[in-house]
Amino acid sequence: MNSRSSLPRSVSKLRRMTFKSRQTPMAISKATTSVPLGFAVPSGTPVEIPLRHMAVCGQTQEAGKTTALEALITRAGVRAITFITKRGEGSFTSARRIDPYFREQADWQFVASVLEASRGEKLKFERAWIIRASKGARTLADVHRNVRKAMETAKGLAGDVYLTLDAYLEEVVPAIARVRWAPRVELAAGVNAMDLTGLTLNLQHLVIKSSLDWVLEHGTETVVVVPEAWKFIPQGRGTPVKLAAAAFIRQGAGLRNYLWLDSQDLGGIEKEILRSVPVWILGVQREANEIKRTLENIPAGIAKPSKADIATLELGQFFACWGKHAIRTYAQPAWMPEDLARKVATGALTVGNASAIATGGNVMKAFRHVFGPSKEEQVTKDEAAQVMRENEQLKRENADLRRRLEALERGPHDSVRTTTDRDRPARTKPAHAERSTESRPTAALSGAAASSNGHLDEALYQAIRARILEDEPILLKALTTHPELVVEVTPRLMTVEGSSMKGRVVRLMAAGWFDEPRETGDVRKELARTGTDPGGGGTLGIMLNRFVVDGFFIRQGGAFLLAPAVKVSERELRVS
Repeated sequence: MNSRSSLPRSVSKLRRMTFKSRQTPMAISKATTSVPLGFAVPSGTPVEIPLRHMAVCGQTQEAGKTTALEALITRAGVRAITFITKRGEGSFTSARRIDPYFREQADWQFVASVLEASRGEKLKFERAWIIRASKGARTLADVHRNVRKAMETAKGLAGDVYLTLDAYLEEVVPAIARVRWAPRVELAAGVNAMDLTGLTLNLQHLVIKSSLDWVLEHGTETVVVVPEAWKFIPQGRGTPVKLAAAAFIRQGAGLRNYLWLDSQDLGGIEKEILRSVPVWILGVQREANEIKRTLENIPAGIAKPSKADIATLELGQFFACWGKHAIRTYAQPAWMPEDLARKVATGALTVGNASAIATGGNVMKAFRHVFGPSKEEQVTKDEAAQVMRENEQLKRENADLRRRLEALERGPHDSVRTTTDRDRPARTKPAHAERSTESRPTAALSGAAASSNGHLDEALYQAIRARILEDEPILLKALTTHPELVVEVTPRLMTVEGSSMKGRVVRLMAAGWFDEPRETGDVRKELARTGTDPGGGGTLGIMLNRFVVDGFFIRQGGAFLLAPAVKVSERELRVS
């Protein structure tokens, strides 16, 4: 074993390995048509779902969507690509990172979709000018040059449309040129994640669209996970991602390429896409309208749970709905053994206790991987026979522990550790047997600490846990050491002229008008009511979206809401 001086580096390596999956992906084959999700609540019966297009929803931080998605990808044995779109997002932290991919495109449908995504509203009559600007273009830069040329002679309504196009392209074309794009989408087995947090929302749309196109053209047995699907595949207006998703969901299944939609709420997602989804994984929702919208969006012919069932789901529990099935299921995490997940589903263990036990087992496995097996673990046949005899002795002692637990439940709760240590028969155990028992924390806890009614006794659990940690004090240090991340935020200050259109919007912020979500049309009406009408050329929508990019607004569907960290005064607008 390594010396004490090299211990910190080894423990650091150990910590990184602690949460590594204990399961190996299933082998890919043409016969793989379903994937284990977990265990039914409360029966503990295994639940498998079809490997198809899928929608996953549930309240953020309360449902456990990311854990369930990672586990499904691991057990299905497919390659998967997802996208990290927000800074500080804690999802898919163990995924393999890949560079963003973008493919130039300039047909008029694509240009119209990126313009709708930028403005946050559906185009009405502008398509004719977009078709003219896109004619003969191969890239968005070509479109931009055509728009600039047309602006030289355009007047009236045409001039307003070209001005709007120019404002959008003036932002996105230079941004495309600044990014070093990957030449292709390089996918490995398991979860692959593109980090898009450094890109604007407009560029995020283009990257996800390009990635969907690449998988459809080149990939097989690949899952594409679209996060925040309400934002990238919205109902009622076009986006680049919506165009690509519609083609992907119609054509991908033949190559075993599947689209998985991840969203807190399904109400704002394009219904044409949702109607093509055969598998629904529904997590907890608390708000009545969200529950109603979720259930209404499930296509006819698929079994649905009740509203009360959705509201009472716990962390890690989902209703798996497909065909005639609607099964309340505990989704087994990729790093949790089956026996522990089944105990959570049946109620014999809480999620917290099962996670702690699984983590402890992974630490011991990782410890041996770092330091190598000890001499005591390299046993001979005779020593193995001795270990078997020791195991029989342990079984007898477990039975004795159950009897003592029942006695404790009937009488005063004295120290469990003192009682069992005092009354345990003395025996001599070789060093290798000590090593053989430490790798079975789960068996000891599940066998010895379960009372006759199937529930875990907390006092006995703590006593056995303390005994394990005494045997391996180095593991205690690894378990109780947590990394700390300190983020320093530098406030951004914006000063605007109060009489300008931007200044008038800022004054509405200061008055609390944006404390409720406001759509672009609402903003225009309010500005017209309190002063001059800003007009409908699209400049107002571009400006509001710019506030979103700068962090002063957040998008809620098609509306704008003042971000929580923004402070507004008559003199300045500050975000921190």
